[in-house]
Amino acid sequence: MPIKRHHSVISIIGLGLIGGSLGLAIKQNIARATVVGFDSPAVMRRARKRNAIDAAASSLADAASGADIVFMCTPVESILELLPAISRFVQRHTIVTDVGSVKGVVHSQAKQYFSSRGIFIGGHPMAGSEGSGIEHADPLLFQNAVYVLCPLQKRNNIQPLILLLKKIGARILVMDAREHDRVAAAISHLPQLIAVSMMNLAAQKNEHNPAFLQLAAGGFRDMTRIASSPFPIWKDILKYNKSDVRQTLRELAKALRQFDKDLLEESLSRIRKKFMRAKSFRDSIPKNSKGFLHPTHDIYVWVNDKPGVLAQITAALFDRRINISDIELVKIREGQGGTFRLSFETHETAQKAIAVLRRKKIRVQ
Repeated sequence: MPIKRHHSVISIIGLGLIGGSLGLAIKQNIARATVVGFDSPAVMRRARKRNAIDAAASSLADAASGADIVFMCTPVESILELLPAISRFVQRHTIVTDVGSVKGVVHSQAKQYFSSRGIFIGGHPMAGSEGSGIEHADPLLFQNAVYVLCPLQKRNNIQPLILLLKKIGARILVMDAREHDRVAAAISHLPQLIAVSMMNLAAQKNEHNPAFLQLAAGGFRDMTRIASSPFPIWKDILKYNKSDVRQTLRELAKALRQFDKDLLEESLSRIRKKFMRAKSFRDSIPKNSKGFLHPTHDIYVWVNDKPGVLAQITAALFDRRINISDIELVKIREGQGGTFRLSFETHETAQKAIAVLRRKKIRVQ
């Protein structure tokens, strides 16, 4: 595996959706970097074909020993198994990081092996896709996505990793590993269990009355979208963050029991206060940011439903060197038109975009 040593060497262990997307993003945004991948031979061949890696490692030692940064892009269970071996192969200056959704258990394991060799920094990119595997890897996956970093020790130099992640478009949040797991349990893991429970309850009732499925649209469908998430993704999360998830479940159960009591006592005033408090907090979440960090500046563009209209928008902005940070189709009516949300890094850039699009007779608000 020939490596150009005047380049930085980035090793990615596990070339699925996240690992493959990292490889593509690094190769597109960091010129002086060599990306080394390690996975099964078949996956590495597909990664080379997609140009997600420059070289395929022959072994774990081959992947880790010459790297400046090692990304462990495997399930949590596998990360825990790999940590001891990787710690033996890396150099003193090598940064080792993971992408697991649970950080506490990974940190506990890493403390045993990275006291003198390597610099371990826990990581969790808040990005994903409905697809999986190298075939669904996307170089834009991390654009504007929050990327949580949990340094093992405060004195660790995490700037090289931060610099790399910013170059691929991520928004960095540094926090304690235990704090990460408590927050994730409440805003990520609990909603997953709620969605699964709601769907199973509706499915049970639907066995006796098909109207439940027929009317399962609108708010119900929005709230239960994540119920389609595959269990293998959640197996390790629920296993290794069990304590925090159980605590949030107990807290939610207490809140639901209080609703039951309020309804029994017909205390609509108490329920009203809860609705108002929930609305106030929900409305305070920035509408123009991903992960509540570094708000982007949005504009909304209405277009007719005809071929090439999106290309017209992006070309007009590209010609004026205006960079779009994010784009989303908000709603569409077939045969009529739809609304796109365009996000920009600054208010000034958003205003320039509005002016450019209006000169093109494109409706903007």
